[in-house]
Amino acid sequence: MHLPSSLVFSLVCSLASVSVNAQTDETWPYQTFKSEPSLQPPSLEITKSGPTAPGYIFFDQNGQLGHNYSLFIMTDENELVWQGELGDLTGFKTQTLDGKPVLTYYTGATFSEPLGFGYGVVEILDDSYEHLYTVTINGTTENWVALGGANLTFLDEYQWYLDMHEALITPEGTLLVTANNVSQIDLTSVGGPADGWIIDSLFYEIDIKTNEILFRWSHLAHLDQIPLTDVLSVYPLDDLGQNQTVPWGPFHINSVEKFADGSYLIDSRHYCAFFKIAKDGSVEWTLQGRTGGDFTLGTDLSFCYQHDARIHAEDGNKLLISIYNNDNSGTVSGVNQTSGLFISVNTDSFVANMTQEFIDPNEAIYSKSQGNMQVLENKNVLMGYGSTPKFKEFNANGSVVMDARFGYVEYSVFSYRIFRQEWVGNPKTAPKVFACKDTATNQTEVYMSWNGATEHQSWNVYASATEENLSLAATVAKSGFETVAKIGGWAEYVSVEALGLNTTSKMSTVVSALTEC
Repeated sequence: MHLPSSLVFSLVCSLASVSVNAQTDETWPYQTFKSEPSLQPPSLEITKSGPTAPGYIFFDQNGQLGHNYSLFIMTDENELVWQGELGDLTGFKTQTLDGKPVLTYYTGATFSEPLGFGYGVVEILDDSYEHLYTVTINGTTENWVALGGANLTFLDEYQWYLDMHEALITPEGTLLVTANNVSQIDLTSVGGPADGWIIDSLFYEIDIKTNEILFRWSHLAHLDQIPLTDVLSVYPLDDLGQNQTVPWGPFHINSVEKFADGSYLIDSRHYCAFFKIAKDGSVEWTLQGRTGGDFTLGTDLSFCYQHDARIHAEDGNKLLISIYNNDNSGTVSGVNQTSGLFISVNTDSFVANMTQEFIDPNEAIYSKSQGNMQVLENKNVLMGYGSTPKFKEFNANGSVVMDARFGYVEYSVFSYRIFRQEWVGNPKTAPKVFACKDTATNQTEVYMSWNGATEHQSWNVYASATEENLSLAATVAKSGFETVAKIGGWAEYVSVEALGLNTTSKMSTVVSALTEC
C-alpha cells in the first residue's frame, strides 16, 4: 500500500540535465532536468506510422518498478509539459466544469489483486494547476469496514472513501464516482461461509462544490436482479471471502456514465457485463459478454473482464457503446487478445452486435487489468493498455498510427487510463532556472523550464555580476521542456523570463551562476 499523496514528500535529486539514464533490468529510462531536478518523467518510446489527433498525452505512472508515481502531460515528441505531485494517483485527465477546463485525478491508497480497489478522494485543479475542489463522501453515511491487517487510519482522518475507478464530471456539473465497502454477508449460496466477507461495489453522483450525495447505488441492494451465482463461471470464490483481509469482490465496478434520460451505464469487470441502471436504482437491462444476458449476441461479439464502457450515440432504442475489452485477468490470460470494441445495442429487438474492433495484428497484447478506449474528435481511437505499459492510437479505419511504450513488462509499470487531450496550461508559479560556468569555453550555461506552461515561445536571459543589476544577455526560442542558452563570459547571477503571445511575462528568481558545469 502506498501512502496517500498528501503524506508523500517530494524527492529531489541532483541529476544530469535532459539525459536518459542507461537501461537496466529494473528501471525504465527516465528524463532529468537541471532546472527542475525533482521532475523525472519516463522516456516514452514512440513510433508513428500515420497522422495522429491533436493534443497531449495524459497519464499516471504506477507499478512496482515505476521510477516515480506521478501524473504526466507529455507530447508525442517525448517532451514533458507538466508533472504533478508524487503519490498513488490514477485517472488523470482534463474535463470541463462550469464551462472551463479543469484537471481531475484520484489520490489515495490502492490495493492490488485480488482486491483491486482503493480508498481515496478526487482532486480537481484549474488551468493554473491550483486546487479547486476535493470530492469525497462522508464516511458516517456508510458502515465502512477497513481491511483486516491494513493500516487505514487515514480513512477517518481525511474521509478518503472513494475508489479510483471513476471520476466523471457530468454536463450538470456533478461527479460520478465509485466506492467499495468491505461487508459481512452469507456466502453459502456460492459455496462460501455463512459469515463471509464481500466487497460491495457502489457508485455515487455527487455535487462537486458541496459534496452532497445526489444518488447512491449498491450492488448488494440489488442481488435479486444481479445474483451472486451469475458471476461464478468467470470469477469463482476459491479461497476469497473467508475473512476481512481477503474479501470476495464479485462485481468490481470500473466505469459509470449517464444516459440522456438520467439513467446510468455501469460496467462490471467480473460479471463480464454492463448494465443500465434506472433513476430508481433498478436494473433496466444487462448486456453480458459471454451469454448475452438480456440480449442476443451477434456472432462476432464476445467480451469479458472489460473496462471503460462509454456511450457514443443514442437514437431511440439504438445505442452505440464502446468498451475496452481486456478479455484477460490475473488468472485467465493469454488466450484472447485485448481489443477495443464498438457495440451496437438495440433495446427493441434486444440484439447486440460488434460494429468495429480495434486490435493490432502485428502485436498480441493480453492486458490483465485496467485500461481504456478513448474515441477522439477526428474519430481516431486511443487505447491505453492498463497493466501492460503501452498505448496505441488507431485511425478510424482501425489501422495503428502510433505505438508507444513506457515500461518493460506487465505490472512492472502501468497506467490505469491514458488519454490524448488538448490543453492550455497557465501556471501561477514562476519559471525555474539553473546556471553554471563552463571554464573551457568561458561561457555561462543557462537551463530554464516552466512546469505546466504551454503558451510561451521564447526566453529572455538576464545576467550580471550582482543580484541587483541584471541586464538582458540573450533571447532564445523555447526548445522542449528545458531550454539551454549559452552567454559569453562568466555571469555571477542569472534570471530568466518566459515570453509568449498568450503568456503573462513571468520572471524566475535570481540564481548564482558560480557553480562549474
